[in-house]
Amino acid sequence: MGLSIAHVGCGAMGSALLKGWLTLPDTKERFANFWVIAPHREKVEPFLKDHRVGWMSSPEHLPQTPDLILFAVKPYHLAEILPHYKAFETLFIFVASGKPLSFYEAYLSPSSPLVRAMPNTPLSIHQGAIAFLSKASLSPQNKQRVENCFRGMGFSFWVNSDDELDKVTALTGSGPAYVFYMIEAFAQAAKALGFSKETSLQMAISTFEGASTYAEQSNQSPESLRTQVTSPQGTTAEAIKVLERGDLYHLMEEAVKAAYKRAKELAHEEKNI
Repeated sequence: MGLSIAHVGCGAMGSALLKGWLTLPDTKERFANFWVIAPHREKVEPFLKDHRVGWMSSPEHLPQTPDLILFAVKPYHLAEILPHYKAFETLFIFVASGKPLSFYEAYLSPSSPLVRAMPNTPLSIHQGAIAFLSKASLSPQNKQRVENCFRGMGFSFWVNSDDELDKVTALTGSGPAYVFYMIEAFAQAAKALGFSKETSLQMAISTFEGASTYAEQSNQSPESLRTQVTSPQGTTAEAIKVLERGDLYHLMEEAVKAAYKRAKELAHEEKNI
């Protein structure tokens, strides 16, 4: 019997999760039902074509207790939403930045198993990165259930503390935006050299996609691969000099630290404006 999931929220991350699950090659065997609990039906409309997806506006309409309830909502909505789920005795998974496990324990049944998860949007095409955190008391059965739920969605791993998950948030959680920003910059550089917008964007995407796939399949480090492309006194070497003058390493480190700091701040905020 497949898993039944109550999916609370269907924004950018919620939609990515749902799309990823529904397009897995073994989704019909692995999942029995998806119940999306969201106030705005139009946000989940594309997924209602699948007979296993039901939409509802509140948990009172659930036909049964799900195998797990997953929250993919903004952190500042949680304090308002969570009390409606205190009566449920099931596995809970939370996809939200900043809020520690102790925050959820204060709102839900003390006996409920709780898991924090930090995925990123590429899991919608099964190329995501997903980190998990739970207390040591999480049963092997529930740990296996979490892993089975996300199997095939990308690279997944467990961390040991809320602080580590906040660091993951700043890295793989926010990371796709860093890459998209660099793709934007690459495409803009191509446009500056006279190429059309469409060709510039395709060159950028193809270059990032090809280089990433090559790095993944190679047994060499990114530094070694970069050195192979960078002939002394050649065109690439001149470009790398410019990036080094801008101290790209330091800039990326500062960007990640800023995201990590913000994740820590969210733990103490009731509303993110």
